[in-house]
Amino acid sequence: MAILTTKSAIKHYLGSKDCGILQSDIYHVPYPAKPNVSPFCKNRATLLEALSSGGRHGFDEPYVGKGCTYRWFSTSEICMILERFSAVVFLGDETAQAIYAALNVFLREDISHGGLQEWMMTDDERIACKCDAQFLDNNCLGYSVKSFEEVIKNEANDPKGSPYACQRTPHAYIPFMTTPASSAAIATFQSLAYQKPDPWQPTPVIFSLGHRFSHDMKFSVDSINEWIGITNGAERNIPILLLGPTAYGVSRQSSNDGNMEIWKYQEELNRIAPDKHMDILRLWNLTIQASSMDGERYGEKVALVQAMMVINWLAKLETS
Repeated sequence: MAILTTKSAIKHYLGSKDCGILQSDIYHVPYPAKPNVSPFCKNRATLLEALSSGGRHGFDEPYVGKGCTYRWFSTSEICMILERFSAVVFLGDETAQAIYAALNVFLREDISHGGLQEWMMTDDERIACKCDAQFLDNNCLGYSVKSFEEVIKNEANDPKGSPYACQRTPHAYIPFMTTPASSAAIATFQSLAYQKPDPWQPTPVIFSLGHRFSHDMKFSVDSINEWIGITNGAERNIPILLLGPTAYGVSRQSSNDGNMEIWKYQEELNRIAPDKHMDILRLWNLTIQASSMDGERYGEKVALVQAMMVINWLAKLETS
């Protein structure tokens, strides 16, 4: 397969060499099948279907969309995309958390610790939690950045770690375990979506219901309905991207049966998403040929790709 060469947007990131993550290892742009035809997806619908249906040309090879693919934006381009919105909210399980951490890696241009509140960590913890460990190690995940305010406050009070390249648009990860959701989760969402000045600016939501919820369709529908009701109260445009579950990796026992269950659950989500006026990005294809330490969690390379796919979705949203 012929590949278009692209200039690396992450080579200058802190820790790129130390963590062994090169853009060419995780991102390739194939030459278009027809001359003078862009390899990049034209609109939101084709983008999401291409990324949901794509594949890898070998285990852990770069993931490419089917028929068209996504762009790899520079940090300045990511900032311009975010500035079109009132806020950006990530909701749900560990997949949403990992993607939000990867967004922070981009915005802080720090591959080694960009997803962490490293100012709260000891020197030994910083060493133990760099690179992949910030996405995989339970001892490190407790330090994950959960909102842009955490980084902003650190910059203002006692600056340690990497600052944001831009900070005009608020963003946060809001976990929830139950439906109805906790009052704290709802209040955090409302503080981001309900109280911002410009009602014409959308507040996109990235919503993940993965392995934590045991692929329970009733719980999923109840939770989706609850959060749609909450978003409606904001009286602004809140586009929602529903994330399909990741596949189980080869290290997980009974992965074949488990992956069949995940596939069926994903297809159910795919069926109901249009009725709920939600976009959907299915992550099964992306992760079925990716390395996983425990069969469920994937490392920084996968998280960066997932985050860039979400950024591409944001770039395709209408803002007026």
